[in-house]
Amino acid sequence: MTAKTLPLAPQLAQLDDALEQKTIERWMKLDEQELTSISHIKRFTEYYEADPEFRKNVAIAPEQTVAQYNLKIPLAEIRWLWDAEFVKSQQSQDIPFPIALQRFIDYEKARERYFFRWRNNMPDSDPRFQAWRDRQIARGDSEIRKSHNAQILHAPVAFELTKGCSVGCSFCGISAPRFSDIFTYTAENAQLWGEVLEVIKEICGPAAGTGFCYWATDPLDNPDYEQFVSDFQAILGAIPQMTTAQPMKYPARVRSLLKFSDSQGFTYHRFSILSLKILQNVYAEFSPEDLIRVGLVMQNKESLMNKAVAGRSWEKQNKAGEASDELAQSTIACVTGFLFNMVERSVKIISPCKADDRWPNGYRVYDRGNFESANDLKVLLERMITQQMPLEIRADQNLRFRRDLKHENLDDGFKLSTRFLTLKFRHRPLIKELGEAILKGNKTAAEIVAEFEKLGVNATETYYSLNLMFNRGVLDDEPQPG
Repeated sequence: MTAKTLPLAPQLAQLDDALEQKTIERWMKLDEQELTSISHIKRFTEYYEADPEFRKNVAIAPEQTVAQYNLKIPLAEIRWLWDAEFVKSQQSQDIPFPIALQRFIDYEKARERYFFRWRNNMPDSDPRFQAWRDRQIARGDSEIRKSHNAQILHAPVAFELTKGCSVGCSFCGISAPRFSDIFTYTAENAQLWGEVLEVIKEICGPAAGTGFCYWATDPLDNPDYEQFVSDFQAILGAIPQMTTAQPMKYPARVRSLLKFSDSQGFTYHRFSILSLKILQNVYAEFSPEDLIRVGLVMQNKESLMNKAVAGRSWEKQNKAGEASDELAQSTIACVTGFLFNMVERSVKIISPCKADDRWPNGYRVYDRGNFESANDLKVLLERMITQQMPLEIRADQNLRFRRDLKHENLDDGFKLSTRFLTLKFRHRPLIKELGEAILKGNKTAAEIVAEFEKLGVNATETYYSLNLMFNRGVLDDEPQPG
């Protein structure tokens, strides 16, 4: 039998590390047996997360349950998928995972590595943008928890191709407005779209291909979405990841999109599942193998998944007096860069943050503007980057620590803490006193440098310490809302 394989993404050749490339290549190309095994284990995990009836039945009668749900998983492997105590006992005896399960784990790890391939490195990008983005990611480690921040792509760009969203989820983490307008694929709009993509490619380099064409929108609300995607792929070299809550509104269209995506390279798409009924319909329409490259985000009320408390969900809890700093996940924002709305011809600079009174949607807006042409956009983005993304601390910048950080002196320096992370600054000339000066929040960098020169610390030393804090994301750069 000829092996059924899934095509490789051409961008793999751009990965610097040969071993990493080889590992990802191995798992992005599956023979027929691997495809069946991995996709059916994947579907088991989805059922288990979404459906309490499945969870109950698999614990009572695992073999019958797996057969009932048409899952091709050997009996010996089933318990490894749901019984945490059993897995712990096996591992304590150095009993390895079954081969098929280990294969699934390796595949998932390779998929994640590919998805995050440009998260921490954006070759050929504007160095000012790269430095700003690095600072925002560093801030996230202490503001929204390092483990959660590590799961955020921090994509450099996203494009909205409609105004608003037709789905209207009550828990929407970015408070999507109602659907009201479409950026249609006219000759004029197609030309502008292509030119905008070229501008972004100049700023972000090949990492622009990790961007996507939705935000507070559903991509399938735009009937011309496929044409925009085709241009995106032609210019940026990748199929943009798609997340839709409407897979069953347009099943034939979705199937065609997935087929086109697979023909062009590897992209992992997502369906938001709003109810068990929708899940059942999705599974009736698409086989496990069909959805090998589609993650299901289980938003149904019965799901084990914790929803982020941001946007409408945060506003609801805040109104009820239930919002708390103890929340495990407080943003679904995943862009650290440029957010476009092509209907409005607008662009914002945004970055994820903890949802609160000031930023209820879980992301900051650093700047915004409108454009009518690619030339307008170039001028606008250069102004934004110059103003918002310095490579080092500015002499006239008023210095203070972020409002969520707790400052404490140490014998040889000071530490800054949130409940997620503590950062220590030590072993630098008068570093404790420097921390106290910043804590007051009433002096510019130049004024602090001059003050410390009088104390015998040269300007180069002080600027080095200030830029160290600047790059670690602990100095306040929070914009004003509005």
